[in-house]
Amino acid sequence: MQVANELAPLPRILVVDDSRIVRATVKKHLGDQYEVVEAADGEAGWQRLLADPDIQLLLSDLTMPELDGLGLLARVRAAGETRLRQLPVIIISGEEDEATRLHCVECGASDFVTKSTDRAEMLARVRANIERAANQRALESSRDEAARSATHHPATGAGTQHLLTLQTEQALAFARRHHSDVTVVLIEIDHFQALSDKLGARVVEQMLGLLTKHLAVKLRREDTLALVEGARFAVVSPGTTLTEARVLAERLRQTIAGARINFRGEHLQVTASLAVANSREDVCEDAAALITSASDRLYATPGENRVVAPDDMPIAPAPTLSEALLMLHNGQLDTLRPHLPGLMAALAPLITLANDELHLGWSLDSLPRQH
Repeated sequence: MQVANELAPLPRILVVDDSRIVRATVKKHLGDQYEVVEAADGEAGWQRLLADPDIQLLLSDLTMPELDGLGLLARVRAAGETRLRQLPVIIISGEEDEATRLHCVECGASDFVTKSTDRAEMLARVRANIERAANQRALESSRDEAARSATHHPATGAGTQHLLTLQTEQALAFARRHHSDVTVVLIEIDHFQALSDKLGARVVEQMLGLLTKHLAVKLRREDTLALVEGARFAVVSPGTTLTEARVLAERLRQTIAGARINFRGEHLQVTASLAVANSREDVCEDAAALITSASDRLYATPGENRVVAPDDMPIAPAPTLSEALLMLHNGQLDTLRPHLPGLMAALAPLITLANDELHLGWSLDSLPRQH
């Protein structure tokens, strides 16, 4: 019998009542099906709840010294731990009027019994509340698992953390076999909390969906864009070298800064800070390490509207066309090269117009275009 008890322990419930007789009566009613532990007042009951994570139900007297039943109930429902907030609480009282019962339920009690309740009914109430709590936990666990295994956010269309991890691990496995690189670019919207406070949750969600679309068109088919936390996007780019990653990150920075976002007639200027992590440069063998490298780099130094790469040196913002001409005149070709795709995309409308108006006959099919 002892072995059976160790393998399948009885569910533990806590009875809090300042009356030894009441505690003994409850234990007599429930003791053959539950492990009943006791406390003589609300404060002692609260301390026992904090210390014992195996308690599955609280049965508390309404009127007690130190801390009464409603006071104990309030602490439980306001607790930081989910297990306490969701703990079934049955109030037991000598009062049998409906007003007292309703008041207890309104304060968060799961159920209410009187001290004259017989054994059969008390057993049924306790069993029902424990089973209800277990079903609720199972449902929430199932929902959490579904969320963890989802691949795309339904509201924004961006990938999830789960998808990012899967794609990064797959890219790293391929890179190890073929001696190539994998790059992760972490993107965090600057001053997001202020934006969120101003716009509200619904509009912020719309904004993130819009940014998802803007970013997605700047990526290759083999790249993966995910919204991993709050206003943090991440891109995993297989086969991308560090030099190529710096160009990609700068292009994404410009995309966010150039996004047209209007709120109640006001144009919102949204910027982002980006950090690059590269499997070869950062010597990362798994997805978690690569993503952590990007995150650590992003927060190593304060700033905004910038790109930070593995050498810890921020990448300068792309030059304007006039600045680019001056750099060309001064022979700064190495500095200019990473920005050529963006500059040519900016020039595309002018080149197209000149080709049409001056009848130059140029083939412009390979000319980069801004989206």
